[in-house]
Amino acid sequence: MQPIDDEALEQAHWAAFVTDLADHLAAQWPAMPERLGERYAAFVEHAVALADKRGLSGAAAVARYVNLVFVWGPAWHDKPGFEWAAGLLAAPREREWGTVHQLVRRSMAELQRLPGTRIEPASLAAADERLVDRYAALGRRGAMHPPEPPPLPRRACDLEAAELRLTEAAVGLQYVPAPGPAAAWLREPIPLPPPLRVDAATPLPPLLAALSQPPGARPQARLQLRLRAHAQCDAQVHPAAAYAGTHGLWRWAGHETRTVSWPLTGLARASLAAGPGLAIAEETSPDIFRLELHSCGLRDEGDAIGPLQTRLWVWPAAQWWLELERQGAAVQPVLAGQPPALRGATRVRVECDGQAQDPLPLRRAFEQGLDAATEAALQALRAAWASVPGLTAPRLDAALTLLGGRAACTWGWRLGPGGLDGRALMRLVGALEMQAALADLQFEGELALAGGRARLQLRCAGQAPLAMTLQREQAEPALLALLQPAQVAFRLPFVAELTPLATEHGALLQAAGPCTGALVGEAGLRPRTTGGSGFEWFATLRLEPAQLSLESVDPVLGGHRLAHPLWPARTLLDWRAG
Repeated sequence: MQPIDDEALEQAHWAAFVTDLADHLAAQWPAMPERLGERYAAFVEHAVALADKRGLSGAAAVARYVNLVFVWGPAWHDKPGFEWAAGLLAAPREREWGTVHQLVRRSMAELQRLPGTRIEPASLAAADERLVDRYAALGRRGAMHPPEPPPLPRRACDLEAAELRLTEAAVGLQYVPAPGPAAAWLREPIPLPPPLRVDAATPLPPLLAALSQPPGARPQARLQLRLRAHAQCDAQVHPAAAYAGTHGLWRWAGHETRTVSWPLTGLARASLAAGPGLAIAEETSPDIFRLELHSCGLRDEGDAIGPLQTRLWVWPAAQWWLELERQGAAVQPVLAGQPPALRGATRVRVECDGQAQDPLPLRRAFEQGLDAATEAALQALRAAWASVPGLTAPRLDAALTLLGGRAACTWGWRLGPGGLDGRALMRLVGALEMQAALADLQFEGELALAGGRARLQLRCAGQAPLAMTLQREQAEPALLALLQPAQVAFRLPFVAELTPLATEHGALLQAAGPCTGALVGEAGLRPRTTGGSGFEWFATLRLEPAQLSLESVDPVLGGHRLAHPLWPARTLLDWRAG
């Protein structure tokens, strides 16, 4: 069995169409085959070739074009006085049905205008209607028999304009810092975006943006659609609108589309298992909807708007505000296995759209997380100091605060400069007036080594400022770039002071150079490490290996130098909020 040659089959279908078209037009315009005689078939084939050259491939469109060749003659659109036809035929191929429709309509007007024409406009209209009846069910060259050919519109039907606007907002206020030196915050109104208008010169954007609350929450944004028809095929059918998404499918048609509005819903808020405020500027996902505006997309004159569709992304409207204030304790003894007598205080306030949120998760993250880890780090330092070879009567007095000071910021989705047109952006405004690390560590003890004794004092003191203003009201800079300076790496070196003590043998133990080693770490805000977007508070603390450069001077044996290790490198703290 020979395989079917699809290309040859399609060529045969097209040839049969051309033959049938010639027979149909011969019956419609009998004077033409009588005048051309044997040349009639070649005349029709030439007219079909002209249609192909002009980018027409649909059987019904080709038939209507060839019919106009019968009316005006071959290459009529290239003749003087028919510049309007050449302009219409220059339209893109995908608009061929609208092109031939306008060619027919303009031809009817020209027949009405020109004196002495042998064809009446009504005769052309009737002949054109019969062609559409006969060939509308056919496809195009190379695909003549589609399973379900789309219906071809016959009457002008198109939109004149469309307007989209938000009539109600899901959130009407946003947090802003109050003017002046006072560290206060206000809530100011957010203006509604301007309406988005669409016409033949202004296309519908491929993506629209809005902010709203999840289903069941109030208030919800409300979107209004207004359509004005240029022409209608059927006042009960077009124009039409369809809105599809997680809610299902809503449809409106005819007079309903003059003004229609509906509520917008976002995705349900993800559970804040870690606690509100622990993730800052989290870029949550939008709910996605599809909006379609339907018409036949056919005009008697001018460019048609045609059917339109766009996506609507609805982001969460919630606006968050966070204020954090942390105070450290003064220098105090670090005693083995005992909590400090004085602890720093942490104050936290979290709000969402003016409603106070539970501050305990974030406060516990700092007090029971960071502060407890800092106390454990000090205990590890005390133990490392007590383990220094040759050291007796060790003592550590310390004050160590990580991420101390004040921070306040607000974040939430907002519409971009294009309003409904485009994506929403994550707004972030605030200020950090903090110290990534504030340390004052005082180590004391007596060191006996190589026959000598000395009082050893080791100190590590310093601070690492973390101060910056956060300002993201537009798409640039990106959040990651904005918050890159919001973390500080620090290195606080140890400084040793050695005071020789008298011994019965007269040997002296004294410093021969600076002490090595330091307390190093990083602290601030970084991208979340537990999955998802947003930023988290974090702090790390490590101990560099340290050693003393000493010189032992003996009255009999003389002096010699030695390097005395204090402790090896180790990690003291690795903390993140949440």
